[in-house]
Amino acid sequence: MKRLSYITLITLLSLTMACVPARKLEELQVSYDNLQSDFDEMKTMKEFGDTAIFELKAKYASVEAEYANAMQKCEEQKRAFEKTQASYEILNRNYKNLVNSNENTKKDLRYELERLDKQLEQKKGELFAKEAKLEKQEAEAALLKKELSAVAADLKDREIRVNELEAKLAANEKAVNDLKDKLTASLIGYKNSGISVVEKEGKIYVSLDNSLLFASGKTDIDWKGKTALLKVAESLKDLEDFDIMVEGHTDNQAMKSATIQDNWDLSVLRATSVVRYLTTEGKMNPKKIIPSGRSKYDPINTGNTKEDYAENRRIEIILTPKLDQLMSILK
Repeated sequence: MKRLSYITLITLLSLTMACVPARKLEELQVSYDNLQSDFDEMKTMKEFGDTAIFELKAKYASVEAEYANAMQKCEEQKRAFEKTQASYEILNRNYKNLVNSNENTKKDLRYELERLDKQLEQKKGELFAKEAKLEKQEAEAALLKKELSAVAADLKDREIRVNELEAKLAANEKAVNDLKDKLTASLIGYKNSGISVVEKEGKIYVSLDNSLLFASGKTDIDWKGKTALLKVAESLKDLEDFDIMVEGHTDNQAMKSATIQDNWDLSVLRATSVVRYLTTEGKMNPKKIIPSGRSKYDPINTGNTKEDYAENRRIEIILTPKLDQLMSILK
């Protein structure tokens, strides 16, 4: 538009020049040159302006793109901020809840601590009591240990004595068995004549039927009985460590004569007759033999036949191991 104005102006000037004087023409020529110079300057400025506009448009587009990118990032940051803010609000609520919870927890912990302190004091008291009890028990244990040592020593001594006692009992048992065997062997010929040798409760019983020794109601020993008693005396005269008891036994039938008052009398007199014969003819030591009578009060058979009565009428020589050594061990 401006270029068209310039051309029009030049045309007008050309038409005017034909009608104006030379001076005026020069003035016009100067004006024209000035205008031409301004035109050229303005043209240059236009070209520079177009370049600047192009560059500005390019820069504007770049800035606009950067702006759009910045807006996008801003939106993203805004969303991130909103998300962060929401998280912060949640955390803030949680924090407030935690603070409240911590206050309650502190109260609970303070209460629990006080309870534990009381419990600890109680436990300390119990511990002191147990320690005192333990010290007492230790003292008692020391005393018991001392007593135990004494008991152990006593038990050791008792063990020695028990071993001695067992050895002595074994020796006595052997002596009893040996004596029984010796008597059985020496009296084997009288086995079917009313003599028996048995061991009972640690004692040896030599039982002789009255039919072998005495006539009915008599206290004098028959010759068959004397022979048997000599066999017994031969086995017993050197016997040591045994007590010898000669017991007379009768049946339960009443007995009375001019010289015998009753069964007590008869049982004792018969036992005495046997002891007298063993010590005089059998040469046994009278200090070792004790006569006694049991009358009818220790029967073998409680029947009422003649055979039962005959079985109860007997002389028993009871050989008992002496317990003096055993008693000394037990003391």
